[in-house]
Amino acid sequence: MRVAHPRRPYAVALWIDRWIGTAICALLAVVKRRSPETLASGDVGKVLLLKMWGMGSIVLASPLFEQIRGRYPRARIDFVTLRENAPILELYPQLEKTFTIDLGRGIPRFLLDTVGTIQAIRRERYDVILDLEFFTRFSAIFSLFARARRSHGFSAKGKWRGRLHDVEVPFNAYNHVAQNFLDLLQGDPMDPVDEVLVTRADALPGVRAPQRAWDNCERILREDPAWKPHDPIVVVNPNAGDMALERRWPPEQVAELLRHLCAQRRVNVVVTGSKAEREYVESVVAASGTPQRILNLAGLISIVELVALFEHAAVCITNDSGPLHIAAAAGTATVALFGPETPTLYGPLRSRDAQRHVVHYQRLACSPCMFVHDNKVLSCWFAQAKCMTGITPKAVLASVDALLSPAAGVGLRAIDGPQS
Repeated sequence: MRVAHPRRPYAVALWIDRWIGTAICALLAVVKRRSPETLASGDVGKVLLLKMWGMGSIVLASPLFEQIRGRYPRARIDFVTLRENAPILELYPQLEKTFTIDLGRGIPRFLLDTVGTIQAIRRERYDVILDLEFFTRFSAIFSLFARARRSHGFSAKGKWRGRLHDVEVPFNAYNHVAQNFLDLLQGDPMDPVDEVLVTRADALPGVRAPQRAWDNCERILREDPAWKPHDPIVVVNPNAGDMALERRWPPEQVAELLRHLCAQRRVNVVVTGSKAEREYVESVVAASGTPQRILNLAGLISIVELVALFEHAAVCITNDSGPLHIAAAAGTATVALFGPETPTLYGPLRSRDAQRHVVHYQRLACSPCMFVHDNKVLSCWFAQAKCMTGITPKAVLASVDALLSPAAGVGLRAIDGPQS
């Protein structure tokens, strides 16, 4: 099977951020001379959110949108991100304007886009910038040059980035990412936000795709001989984003899961992925031995159409990745597989009362081994991540069956420890 590797522009960008970005942050922290403005609620007319990397993290930032509206009732909320993330933002009516920067065409174009975007943002004269990145120095530098009246950002010892912000908030790795985002808005480590805003049944704002998105997705499905119109849809995402490919479940185990799903259950088995991931997904499907029973949508549908697919799916089985949180926002039941990262930080939230999630996490002594303040670089003890290989297809199948059962309980439950 084909082995996936991070895109070169992304890998280069991380290297630049880690080594050159640190030096720039250190220099700017020395010369920065500005005290944060005190802003009353009515003084804030424009808020800019900054989150470049991680579509899943952007979805997990969505609880912020209503909280910003409550804190600053007059404010317009805008967003700046990588171009590839823009489609998901179009589904949030709370956001008005999106600025995008393109990393896909290489570092020189990325830098040119960055300069142009900063100029456009400075013309807007934002009152508050919330830098939602955890570890990148780039976003802290970007926030400084964007020149809002006040900026909030995460800080960590030895990382320098926090000192470029007017309001520094420690990133707490023992709290959910969504909780950290809400604390960043609060801006006072001594006055944390109530965690019920993250744990309640409707913590995650739901997303809904337009009808035309499902019409196109359904058309592609109906054209495939494997499609069975009266059977439920089970979506399998075998991919993980470029930020940390180690989060993927081993392809041979995905293939075994696909084989059993096709052989033993009356369901439509649909696999997903981006255009760049299609070759890898095809190799996993071929290894299952049942490619004629599997509907492969990798590279064939857009992000908005993926949302529509999740809205009509019974269950989504996925690694810790963006599609997990998109599925959760669409109201889908999920089986989430965690290993190098921890569900303490990235566990799926609920967007409706009856939504059900199952999280598989081995909780090994060496887990987690990927941390936000280390640029999410894996430091695995083993040649292959045993935290992922230890999650068995049999255990995942049992979770799928439980979620497909009408008698299954509501809420989120975790399956920890060795599985057989």
